[in-house]
Amino acid sequence: MNTTGSDAWLFQLRVRLVHVAARRVNPDAVEDVVQDALRVIVGRALSGPGGDEMEGMPPIAWCFQVLRNTIGNHYQRVRSRDARTASIQSAGELADAGLTPLEACEADDAARRVHQAIADLGVTDAACADHLSRLADGAKPGDLARALAIDEAAFYRRLYRCREKLRARLAARGILA
Repeated sequence: MNTTGSDAWLFQLRVRLVHVAARRVNPDAVEDVVQDALRVIVGRALSGPGGDEMEGMPPIAWCFQVLRNTIGNHYQRVRSRDARTASIQSAGELADAGLTPLEACEADDAARRVHQAIADLGVTDAACADHLSRLADGAKPGDLARALAIDEAAFYRRLYRCREKLRARLAARGILA
């Protein structure tokens, strides 16, 4: 590379800044940090080590001060980005994963129709209606079998027949279950 005067000095400064920045920031951020620092240095028209003092410091010391500040800014941006990412993730975790209002209305309507079909089933088969309504209210089949003093396998067979009757009632109403 053919460089002269201030270009040679900036080239050497860049090499030194990269060397220092490589010890302070992640490898993928080194070049960005150095370029930001050089942008400030060149923007202040610093042309070499023999120039006037910058903010009361020799030019080379001022350049490393700029690098230090640029590295600090980099870490501040990283912390801010991480905080935003964490807040977005926590907001996603806090968001209600429940149903939308329309889905809730549809679910309520479906539950109402099932409960109505179970109640109608009670006219012809009170035992099936009782078993199915208890299950719809959250009871467990094994608990119901023990409460009725019936073998669990026999209760499941009975429950299967009750569900088939309920499906037939729902299908008669145009509801496929």
